Amino acid sequence: MIAERDHLTEPAQVELLPNALAGLQRLRGLNLGLVVVTNQSVIGRGLLDADGLARIHGRLAGLLAEGGVCLDGIFICPHLPEAGCECRKPRTALVRRAAAELGFDPAASFVIGDKDCDIDLGRAIGATTLLVRTGYGARHLAEGLARPQLVAEDMLEAAMLVEHLVEDGDGQRFPGLCHGAAGRLRAHLLGSISTKQQLLKYCEQELLGAAAQIAECLRQGGKVLLCGNGGSAADAQHIAAELVSVLTTDYLRPGLAALALTTDTSVLTASANDFGFAGIFERQVQALGRPGDVLLGISTSGNSENVLRALRYARENGLRTVALTGSSGGKMVPLADAAIRVPSTVVQHIQEAHITIGHILCDLVERAVCPRPE
Repeated sequence: MIAERDHLTEPAQVELLPNALAGLQRLRGLNLGLVVVTNQSVIGRGLLDADGLARIHGRLAGLLAEGGVCLDGIFICPHLPEAGCECRKPRTALVRRAAAELGFDPAASFVIGDKDCDIDLGRAIGATTLLVRTGYGARHLAEGLARPQLVAEDMLEAAMLVEHLVEDGDGQRFPGLCHGAAGRLRAHLLGSISTKQQLLKYCEQELLGAAAQIAECLRQGGKVLLCGNGGSAADAQHIAAELVSVLTTDYLRPGLAALALTTDTSVLTASANDFGFAGIFERQVQALGRPGDVLLGISTSGNSENVLRALRYARENGLRTVALTGSSGGKMVPLADAAIRVPSTVVQHIQEAHITIGHILCDLVERAVCPRPE
C-alpha cells in the first residue's frame, strides 16, 4: 500500500504506491472492510514511540481520505522479532483480535501483502491469499519465499481479482460439495490465469531461447530426452508424444526425435534397484544421449535429485540442457542452458503452466525444423 522504507519513522515518509488508492477504492466498492495488520518493530527498537506511530497513521489516513477511503482498523505488533510474541505476523493474534472487534470471519477474508509473512498469516487463518509484486513481493516470489494463491502486479489488480472471487454464485445447487466450493473454483482458475499472464510478461525470452536450443538440436540430427517425476513425468511423456506424433493435424510434418526417460518400467526399476533411484535418469542419459542432443528436465521445485543428476551429466558430456521449473528455479538453473522459471510457488499452477510451455515449444520447434514452403 505504501512505499517501502527502512524503518519508517516520519509522517513525511508515507507515500502511497501507484494504484494503491484505486485498488482500495475498488475493494470498498465491494462493501469489504479494510483492516491493516502490521509489524512495527521500530517501537521495540526505540526508533519511534506510540505518538510518533499515531502521527504516521494519521498521515496515511489523510492520504486515503483524499480518495474517499477509510480503514476499519490498524492493528500493530510493536515487538522485536526475537520477542516470540503471538501478535507478530505470521502469527495470528492480531487477526483474531481484529475479527473479535469488527465481527468478521478470518477464513472468509482476503489477505493482500508483499511479504512471505503476510501470505503465511493468510494461510494460517484459512484466508484467500494474494501477493502483490510491489514492495518486496517480486523478490519474495522469485526466491520462493511466499506461496500465495494469487499474484497481482499491484493493489488495483489484486482488487480486481478479489472482485471476481466475491461475485454471486455458490454451491447451493450442488449440496454435496464443500462450503465455498464456487469460490475455490474461481480462486484456482484465477490463479492459473494469473500465472500464465506472469509467464507471458516475464518469461518470453527464456521460452524463445529454449525453443531455439531444441530446434537447432533437431536440425542437426539430434534428439530430445525428457525427464521428471510424478506430474512432471506425465508432462515429459506428453511433450515427447507431441514431438514424435504431431501437435495438431492442421500442421502435418515428419516425426521429431524425442524420448521420455520415464516410460520403460524395466529400465527404471532395474536402474533404481542396481544404482539407486537418484540415478534413474542419469543412467539413461549416459546410455542414450550424444553430444548435441537436448535434455529437458522438469521439476516444480527445481530440486529433484534424479533430474539434477541427469542435467549435470548432460552438461558435462556435451548435451544441451533445458529446465522447466517454478519461481525460485532451485538447483536446476545453474545446470541449464535455458531455464524457464514459472513465476509461481503453487505446484498446481506451475504444472499447468508447464504443459502450456510444452505446447508452445512444440509449436515453435516444428515450424522451425519443418517449415512449410512459402
